[in-house]
Amino acid sequence: MNKEQWKAIKNNDEKYDGMFYYALSTTKTVCRPSCTARTPNPKHVIIYKDLNSAINEGFRPCTRCKSNQMDWLGYKEEITKDVLKYIQEHYKEKITLKLLGNILNKNPYYIQRSFKEIKGKTPLNYIHELRMEEAKRLFFFKELSITDIALEVGYSDSTQFSVKFKRHQGVSPTNYRNSLLEKQ
Repeated sequence: MNKEQWKAIKNNDEKYDGMFYYALSTTKTVCRPSCTARTPNPKHVIIYKDLNSAINEGFRPCTRCKSNQMDWLGYKEEITKDVLKYIQEHYKEKITLKLLGNILNKNPYYIQRSFKEIKGKTPLNYIHELRMEEAKRLFFFKELSITDIALEVGYSDSTQFSVKFKRHQGVSPTNYRNSLLEKQ
């Protein structure tokens, strides 16, 4: 292992992904240079030009950096993708960071930091945005009351919904609906 390779491993440098892989004699795993697992002891590191060489010598792909998946986005991106999928399928339900942590088997605060770093907003803000978009769609159904819409998109009462809606849209749900009706 040369100094440049060690520096790439130490700094989790994505630019070196695919240029080489490193295996750990202690865990028998092979990682990408960008792997965010704990920095290894250099005396346990073996450098390989390609993944198959390491696998042929008995090493297994790392479960953290997914060294055997070329299209893998990265650890934080993977968490964010999983959170997005869960939220999109369950946004009408009560979702907390603790729940996301339990479902994904990850630290809730790490989930929040990763999600915010990738999406620029917290999971909770994303949930509210998703609910607001669905609420705006439901306002076209005149037979649904504001309370019906609030409950349908996952709020427990219309007051909470109205506060969130006004904060998000700048107008109350009633005024929003009235402006839609005027346009028709």
